[in-house]
Amino acid sequence: MPSALPIADPAPADGLLPSTVAEGAGERDLGVYLHVPFCRVRCGYCDFNTYTASEIRGVKQSDYASQAVAEVAFAAGVLESAGLPPRAASTVFFGGGTPTLLPAADLTRMLAAVRDTWGIADGAEVTTEANPDSVTP
Repeated sequence: MPSALPIADPAPADGLLPSTVAEGAGERDLGVYLHVPFCRVRCGYCDFNTYTASEIRGVKQSDYASQAVAEVAFAAGVLESAGLPPRAASTVFFGGGTPTLLPAADLTRMLAAVRDTWGIADGAEVTTEANPDSVTP
């Protein structure tokens, strides 16, 4: 999916999206990315914003889902103020990090926030990154 901002243009200082982002938005799918920055170990190849338990101070994984839910609400306001039409999410991706380090109930709560905010389209793809050691059958 092409970027809403032209390549090399800086993000607006006010944090809002440019008015041009609404052009044709009704014909584009809405995808939601939920970033979970926690990892058991830091992989040498990773350039993402991630943290191991020994690297974070003053942050608790147990508080993260609530913060992500608040961010979904904030994002909805930003999209609305940019004039984007309401539409259901056609994809929801939990990435990171290792989202499956959070309890399943936290991931469910974050997904519920997306559903309650935008809706989830019929047949939507909902996926999560995982490491084999962070999941069980």
